[in-house]
Amino acid sequence: MAPIFYVILSLCIASCALAAPMQRRQTGNLECNLARLKIVTDVADAKVLVGQINTTLVRPSESDSSVAVVQAGLNSVDEAIRTILDEVLSGGTAPESSREQVDDGLSTANQALGLITDPSLNATVTTAQAKIANAGDDGASVVANCK
Repeated sequence: MAPIFYVILSLCIASCALAAPMQRRQTGNLECNLARLKIVTDVADAKVLVGQINTTLVRPSESDSSVAVVQAGLNSVDEAIRTILDEVLSGGTAPESSREQVDDGLSTANQALGLITDPSLNATVTTAQAKIANAGDDGASVVANCK
């Protein structure tokens, strides 16, 4: 349900950006808002993939720590994105601390995924890592295009 909310919200932001004259670039042009939409969907996709990891197949030490750390990292990214979105929608600028929180959360999640070594989960882990890498690239695009 939450990923759908972000997609709809991002599309609303994109349509508002196209309909209104651009006075503040922080609100975003089309390129900016597409990058925002991509990071939200990549993070949501990564969360779904991490949710698919069956912790009973993972050794207990990995189950207790790595999967929980990945989830915490992605939840931190969600929090930061919400903060940025609230700020932008209220006419402000995205806080630098929230941008850093996105980067830190993605890094944390990716590093923790690398610690999951169960061969039966390789495909899921690799796909989740790719989504996180894409989200990082999308975040860099947001920073470059949403000034």
